[in-house]
Amino acid sequence: MLHTKWNKFKNAGNRFLSLLLSFAFAFVMTLVSEGALASSASEEIVSASPSELGAAASPSPSASSASGVQPTCDEAYYATLDYYGALQEGSVVKSYQMNGASSIRDFGTYDEVVNLTDDTEPAVSDGSVTFDFGASAPDRFYFEGKGAEPFTSLPWNLGISYRLNGVAVRAEDLAGKQGLVEINIDAYPRNEASDYCKNNCALQAVAVFNADDILSLEAPGAQVQLIGNLKTVLFLAMPGEEQHFSIRVGSDDFSFSGMTFLIVPATLSQLSQIADLRDAKEKAEDSYDKISSSLDVILNTLDGMAGSLDSTADGLDQLDKARDTISSGKGEVYGSEDTAINSLNGLAGSLGTVEGHLNTASQALTDTTGLLTKLTDNAVALKTQLKQTREVTDDIQMNVEDLIDLIEDYKEINLSPYTISKNIKTDLGDLNDNLDDLQTSLATMKAVLSALSQSSLSSIDEVTLDGHSVDELAQTLATAESLHENYEKYLSDYNLSESGVSFLDYLGGPGSASAGLATVYAEKDAIQQAETINSLIDQVNTSIGKLNQMSAALSSPTSSMLTDLGNLCGSLGDDGLGGDLEDLTSLLTQVLGLFQDYQVENIMENLLDDTETIGTITADVTKNLDTSLDLLQELDDTINKYVPDAQQALTDVKAATNSAVAGIRDTVSFLSALETLLKKSGGDLDAGTEKMLNGLADSLRRSASGLGQTGVIRSAKDAITSLIDNEWDSHMGEDNRILLMDSSASPVSLTSSQNDSPSSIQVVLRSEEIKVPEESADNESTEEITANGSFLERVAAMFKDFWHAITGLFS
Repeated sequence: MLHTKWNKFKNAGNRFLSLLLSFAFAFVMTLVSEGALASSASEEIVSASPSELGAAASPSPSASSASGVQPTCDEAYYATLDYYGALQEGSVVKSYQMNGASSIRDFGTYDEVVNLTDDTEPAVSDGSVTFDFGASAPDRFYFEGKGAEPFTSLPWNLGISYRLNGVAVRAEDLAGKQGLVEINIDAYPRNEASDYCKNNCALQAVAVFNADDILSLEAPGAQVQLIGNLKTVLFLAMPGEEQHFSIRVGSDDFSFSGMTFLIVPATLSQLSQIADLRDAKEKAEDSYDKISSSLDVILNTLDGMAGSLDSTADGLDQLDKARDTISSGKGEVYGSEDTAINSLNGLAGSLGTVEGHLNTASQALTDTTGLLTKLTDNAVALKTQLKQTREVTDDIQMNVEDLIDLIEDYKEINLSPYTISKNIKTDLGDLNDNLDDLQTSLATMKAVLSALSQSSLSSIDEVTLDGHSVDELAQTLATAESLHENYEKYLSDYNLSESGVSFLDYLGGPGSASAGLATVYAEKDAIQQAETINSLIDQVNTSIGKLNQMSAALSSPTSSMLTDLGNLCGSLGDDGLGGDLEDLTSLLTQVLGLFQDYQVENIMENLLDDTETIGTITADVTKNLDTSLDLLQELDDTINKYVPDAQQALTDVKAATNSAVAGIRDTVSFLSALETLLKKSGGDLDAGTEKMLNGLADSLRRSASGLGQTGVIRSAKDAITSLIDNEWDSHMGEDNRILLMDSSASPVSLTSSQNDSPSSIQVVLRSEEIKVPEESADNESTEEITANGSFLERVAAMFKDFWHAITGLFS
């Protein structure tokens, strides 16, 4: 089945090559028609009147029509290259079938955007272009985006070089030369391209030569067709394939119209069989991998068996040698066996007395365990008293530490009791004097507060100008400003200046009823400043009123507070708290004197230090006793834990001894019977074993010799695996990407992956032509049009010339 799929793929490839050649010429016709359409669209833009163009509106984020059908787009990238394949100029032309949509949004970065259909201006921002047509949207819309960005992400990196008679030469020096010119094209796959382009786009390189102008033409690996007197050379590179094309042209007067490169997706329906072939390949590969793995297991097993069989045969030979040794030494064994039987009988007699000794040891273990358990119970009962003793000791130590801290604090007081008493008495005198001064100040504050509450602050009068209030002048100023605006309009309408006709003259002169308005307008700044001052006076008067209200409200509470403070000063004076503190100071002085006389602090300090030492020793003793009791309890628990096992061990040893005695006596009986049996059957057993071992060893060696051929089988299997893997890898990215082609995949936009999938994409590249400049008027006219037209018009003219050359053959 896999072979059939491969034949189908080869047939599809042949059909694909033939169709590509036809497609190249059909594509040229399409470009000519699109170029003519672009030119006519440009002419329509020039002749259109402004009333025929739709008004621009804010672009909508969606380009869908009212019916919900999205516009469809075809993308073509046209670029002209220099002699060596470097970019000179490039443009993306996008053709939209609007399907009723009123706007389109295209993502991409362009150096310049040109509308080829109408005069709708593009809105370019943040890597996108938006055309909003409003109600006058065309059925089909074209625009051109100039820039080099798609060129840098094409699936191939192209390079062109030239040789003349085998020597490298500059293209600029080839025009009109005589000899053999070699044109080399290098196409290297580019990883920066999108996965769609790398997997699905094919590269076509086309060159056309006039057979009348050349002597010879060679293009290895190309399809060369003669159409009239034109020889067309077509090269093809499959997706992901690195190619190096060569064209050798012999000429007396060399000229070259340049290379044309087409990069287009392979979307022919026959290519859908590649996907079937890829699926069949994956299934076959999975099955073959399983078979290969199974063969590896089998071959590894057989390889191991060959060595094992030889080892087994050698082992059988050694067994035969052992048989011969045993047969020779059986007489000696029989003698030793009689000696062993006698020794076993003596051992059985000695083990018979062990049972009594084990019973005595078991009883001694039981008595010792009981006594240790009683001792442990009595010792553990002391834990409660030890804990209580330790807690009482801790409490005494804490109290002693507090007393020591108290004594230390007392020692830190460096002043003598008499100095302290004197300082306190002085401070109390100063305090009483300060209280008297405070009482006097409070009485003064109370008198000032009473006088303040009986009077209030007066408000400030408003500002006037020449006896007129500011409000009246403001109303008059508003009338004057209105008339001044009319005055300024009058000057503007009649092209007059203020020096020619003053505002006073406009109002009727000094004797008119409105002459005062000119004076008011002249004082405009003073009136506005007076308004500002009056506004500030109003705010100050408001604050004065609030201050008077606050003063009246605080008068009564503040007076009461001052009275209370005076009474408090009296209570703190000599007749109150001050006198009591003086008595307390005298008493404290007497107590401190007693402490100094008897040195009480030294006595207490020594006593507390001794008490602290006793507490520490007591705590350590109780802790050691606790540890000893814990160890004693653990010892008792350990012994009690293992006593049952020890008792069981003694019982088991006793049973084992009895069993050993019985077993030894049974062994003696068995050995006696075995010796008798071996003496009767020894001859026949020795002869039969010898024949069996020799026969098995010979059979195993013959089998191992056959298994030595597994290496040949493994080499053949590995060669088939390598051939299959290399062939598939070659067409899945190593040499090309034929098996990754998917004719049903959606195209990816050339300018941005944010765009919806276009209906089609194509890339057309044309290298610079090599020819001697012509001096005819027709040529000058063509060059002038080409030089002055847009890039797209020059590309269209290039393909028109190409098409005219082809069609001229049949006219």
